[in-house]
Amino acid sequence: MEWFGVVMIGVLVALIVVATPLVWLFARRRWLSRSGGLFDCAVRSVDAAASPGWVLAAARYSGEYLEVFRIFSLSFRPKWQFRRRMVDIVGQREPDADEAVVLFEGQRIARLQSTEQEWDIALDPQSLTGLLSWLEAAPPGPENQRS
Repeated sequence: MEWFGVVMIGVLVALIVVATPLVWLFARRRWLSRSGGLFDCAVRSVDAAASPGWVLAAARYSGEYLEVFRIFSLSFRPKWQFRRRMVDIVGQREPDADEAVVLFEGQRIARLQSTEQEWDIALDPQSLTGLLSWLEAAPPGPENQRS
């Protein structure tokens, strides 16, 4: 009967090791969406040297920032933040055949240009409309003029 107890403890430990990160990711997603406005997207840097490729993400609007969180991360902090007045959309396109394999169906790719670099963000048409509206809704004033 001793070997049965060891096997049961091993199975229990394996279940805990597998379940803990999954529960954490679910709780993190719920926490991120608590204020609403969370949407799925994929992000990549246009700079090929710095970009590992498309990264699945979830994004939300938080005041003057678009916060982008990696999906498969345990962190509660955004991986990227785009300040509204420092970013513009300089183009949109459909994904090519290679990109369509890794992106969600129906997503469009928008090119975000910030003062530091350019990013591609893939999102569904409704989220793209929301992003365009959010960028255009910046309050007027000299401090909000994009450069």
